[in-house]
Amino acid sequence: MPDHDTETLSLKTCAERLGVHYMTVYRYVRLGMLPASKVGAEWRVDADDLEAFQRSDDRAAGSRDAPWSDRLRSRLMAGDEGGSWKVVEAAMSSGLDPDEIYRDVIGPAMHAIGDGWVHGSTSIADEHRATAIATRLVGRLSARFATRGRPKGRVVIGTPPGEHHALAVSMAADLIRGAGFEVIDLGADLPVESFVEAVVAASPIVAVAISVTGSGALKQAERLIQAVRDATSTPIIVGGVAVTSDEHAHRLGADAYAEDGASAIDYVTGLVNG
Repeated sequence: MPDHDTETLSLKTCAERLGVHYMTVYRYVRLGMLPASKVGAEWRVDADDLEAFQRSDDRAAGSRDAPWSDRLRSRLMAGDEGGSWKVVEAAMSSGLDPDEIYRDVIGPAMHAIGDGWVHGSTSIADEHRATAIATRLVGRLSARFATRGRPKGRVVIGTPPGEHHALAVSMAADLIRGAGFEVIDLGADLPVESFVEAVVAASPIVAVAISVTGSGALKQAERLIQAVRDATSTPIIVGGVAVTSDEHAHRLGADAYAEDGASAIDYVTGLVNG
């Protein structure tokens, strides 16, 4: 919704202006096609947003290339968990696979919300609320990444101490699991000693994956990588927003850099295939 003060409209008024049924407008809102905010028990639409919607061709858009990420971001920012899941379901109905939902819908939506927090246009509370909803969406999707047959190998994934962003780890774990690996997800903010103990206990493993989202956790990431290196010869891959390149990953002591989930999968698959 725009920051300036403008007229806000009820869904009934929007329906009258669009010449459609009230429930049609409600569907537009819950699918993230028409931005709206809840005021008390009522959804309200900014008049400027309705005008922009009328000028767009978005009403009938349900194809694979529809702006699903933008729609999800709208629902996440509104705190609309039910609507957020409806967006995910609609995106899958359009033909997107679960891995594409992670890569092209949830990931970009959360990245945009994170950028808003960094630049001051999104409050901490809104960012945390959106993350909590996105985490529950990922929880509902996680079972879809299960694969049949013998695992290709085992991967341990987690974050260094001080890194509290668990969502990226959960999504990466699911993507790697969907590629046929057994994944031990240690979550976020695990002490170095406990992380290393888990790695040793899980051996033999194909790789250790470490995610770093906040730059404040980079020193601890370097410490964690060294501790894992001291305890095992298992290859270490590092990624996340705070790690910017192969060179950066190598300076931290890792063997490889994963720009995203797909590159992490390529790396661990390469280790197995030799």
